[in-house]
Amino acid sequence: MPTTTFYHLDPQKKQRLFEAVLAEFSQKSFADSAISEIIRRAKIPRGSFYQYFEDKLDCYLYFVSQIQTERNQTFLKALKKSDGNLLLATRNFYQISINEIINGPYAAYFQIMIQAHDFRLHRMLPHGSQQQLTDQLYENTNLQLLKVNGIDEFRCLIEMILNIFFRSVGRYFYCQQAGNFQPIETIKKQCLTMLSWLENGVAK
Repeated sequence: MPTTTFYHLDPQKKQRLFEAVLAEFSQKSFADSAISEIIRRAKIPRGSFYQYFEDKLDCYLYFVSQIQTERNQTFLKALKKSDGNLLLATRNFYQISINEIINGPYAAYFQIMIQAHDFRLHRMLPHGSQQQLTDQLYENTNLQLLKVNGIDEFRCLIEMILNIFFRSVGRYFYCQQAGNFQPIETIKKQCLTMLSWLENGVAK
């Protein structure tokens, strides 16, 4: 992850660098992207880049972690707004996040990332971020509304909720790549249907 020098950067310079990284990874896969393009966009010397990051992968993982943090905050805010009703918060999280991923400022990045299978690199992210999200959700969830016993079962539930989300969004981009364009409402409906199965079961 970034060095102490990076975290001490002037906020405007840090934002300019983030925007340069976003632009590069929104146009090219990780393999095809180049540090030379990032520093050109950010208007910094190559030596400065290596004062901030160990290498391109370190820079990429920092970028992904920032996006993940934003998504985590979206989920947590939805939960607090729903007075601890996790499933209601999940519905709101799906609606908001699907719009952001498909039409938001990171849409091009997500498309490139999924089509190039760069999501495999996400396994190298520190697990602290998702664990922190789970802990925060657990603390703010009304557990009386759920059939879960303890944090371990709750963690499994959150993993299922997030897998529904990522699987649906990934399928959207794969279909788009194949020329089979789907309305955004179709993706939302798929997520909500699978969430309903999780909530109510699929047996008649």
